[in-house]
Amino acid sequence: MSLRVLNWILTASIWLLGLGIVLILGVSLYGGLADKPWFMMFPVILSNASSTSLLGDAQAVVGHLLADRATLNVAVDQMWIKFLFGASAALVVGLWLYAAITLRRLVGDIAGGDPFAVTAVPRLRWLGWLLIGVNAATLVSSCLLPLTLSGITLADGRALVTSPLSFGLPSTPYAQVKADLDGWLALCGLVLLALAEAFRIGRNLKVEGEGII
Repeated sequence: MSLRVLNWILTASIWLLGLGIVLILGVSLYGGLADKPWFMMFPVILSNASSTSLLGDAQAVVGHLLADRATLNVAVDQMWIKFLFGASAALVVGLWLYAAITLRRLVGDIAGGDPFAVTAVPRLRWLGWLLIGVNAATLVSSCLLPLTLSGITLADGRALVTSPLSFGLPSTPYAQVKADLDGWLALCGLVLLALAEAFRIGRNLKVEGEGII
């Protein structure tokens, strides 16, 4: 992929992310002022899941279908929850917007023939810490948002567990809200921090070479 095409992609991403922030804030404001419910979806894990046999040729059992995952769709009427959800979503999109702008500037330096520019190292560091921050914000929101569902019970008698922890679960049938816990963005951020150090060394070698010449 050429740098020109990458620059076009990043420019389009910046405009789309900016539009996404405006839409998220607009929908949050409209939902709060118009008193319209929001629907929040959470993945859940079901205990005492039902199992269905999978039959192959001659009606032989070739496997089992375990129904232990579901999606919890909750209508939210509280205004503060709407704004909290909208603000957290806008914050994450805003961090991605800043990352796209920083990456576009970095690509501009490389396209200009100066990959080891003075601003390359701080921009890579900003990107690395930004990805780590987005990962941390996602983890915090994944753990805190389900807490707003406390006190809700399911019609079939299952208890709704909002804690992402795997211990202290009830012995009776339950549905546990599953938090999105992963560290891929943080790992990518650490790689960018290491790459920033490589660019710093390259910058120093370039300066030393220019001084010798």
